[in-house]
Amino acid sequence: MTADHAPVAAGFTALEADAPHLVQLRRRTEAQLGRLSDALPTVPVLDDDDLFRGAEPAGVIEPGLSVVVCGSYGRGEAGPQADLDSYVLYEPERAAEARARVLARRVHGAAKAAGIRQPADGGAFESAQSTDALINTIGGVADVNQITTRRLLMLLEGRALAGEAVFRRTLDGLIATYVQDHHGRDDPATFLLNDVIRYYRSICVDFEMKTRGAEAKGWGLRNVKLVFSRKLLYVSGVVAAAETAALAVEEKRRLLGGLLGRPPIDRMLDVCGPMALAPALSHYDRFLAALDDPANRAALDVPPAEARALPLYRELKDEAAGFSRELMILIETRYPADHPLRLRLVL
Repeated sequence: MTADHAPVAAGFTALEADAPHLVQLRRRTEAQLGRLSDALPTVPVLDDDDLFRGAEPAGVIEPGLSVVVCGSYGRGEAGPQADLDSYVLYEPERAAEARARVLARRVHGAAKAAGIRQPADGGAFESAQSTDALINTIGGVADVNQITTRRLLMLLEGRALAGEAVFRRTLDGLIATYVQDHHGRDDPATFLLNDVIRYYRSICVDFEMKTRGAEAKGWGLRNVKLVFSRKLLYVSGVVAAAETAALAVEEKRRLLGGLLGRPPIDRMLDVCGPMALAPALSHYDRFLAALDDPANRAALDVPPAEARALPLYRELKDEAAGFSRELMILIETRYPADHPLRLRLVL
C-alpha cells in the first residue's frame, strides 16, 4: 500500500466511539484505494499506451499527469454502494490531453479489476482537465459548471491516486490565485470563501433543477445527501478560509496548503479537534450507516411526497437538523461575533 493510502491516523480513530461507521468506512476506503492504486499499472496496454511501461518505482506515471479522486472515495467514506468519481489532471506544458484521456481509460480498467463500482455515465472515466483552466478561469466566463465543480471538489475533498506532484502544483497554483499578494492580514481568504459559498449555493439550486418532473424520482435520496455530505463539504471549506484571518499572505498560503486537498473531516479535525467535532459526527455517522444499506437507498429514491411519508426520511431529516445545529455551535464557538468570517458569511 502506498503512502497516499496509509492506515487510518490515530486522530481519526479517536472518533470510533461516536462515529464507528465512519471509521469503518474510512478503513474500507483506504483498502479499496490501495487496491486501485496497485491495479492501475497492471491494466493491459491499450494501443500505444506506455504510461507505466518501465516506470520505476512501479505505478509512477509519466510527468504532467495526475489522477484525482473525489466523491465518497475522496471523502474517505465509500461503502459498497459508492461509485468512484475521478478525473485526470494534465499540465499542458508537460502532457497532452490525449495522454490524459488514455490514463482516464486505464483508471476505468483498474476500477473494474479492483471491484469498484463506476458511475452509470462511463464518460466520467474518460474526462481530462487542464490545470491551466482550473487555475486561470476562476470567476470568468470560461468558469463553467464542470470546471467550477472539479476545482472545488479538488480543493475540498480531492486526493491524488497517482501523480501527487501535479496535484500539489495545481493546489499551490489555486491557493496562490485565491490568496494574492495585496490581500490584507485581516482578510479570511475572502476570494476562496466566496467561491466556496458560490459552489455550495449552486449545488442547492442544481438540486431543485435535477429533481423536477421526470427526475423527481430521486428526490428523497438527493435531498438527504444535500443536507449531510454536501453541507459538511461546505462548512469544511468555510472553516479553512476562516483560519487564515490575522495571518500574513505567505502564512495564509502555507496554512491552506496543509488544509486543502484532503477529506473534509480530516480538515475539520485539524482545526476543531475530535472532542469538539464528535457531536456533529455522531449525526453524520447515522446518515452514513443508513445509506450503506441498499434497501434504505432504494426506499429513499422516490419523489417528494413519497419521501416525506417515510419514517426513514423523517428520521434522517431530524438527524440532519441536529447535524446543522452542531456545526453552527462549532462555528459560533471558534469564530466569535467580531471575527471577520461572521460578517462575510452574511454581507
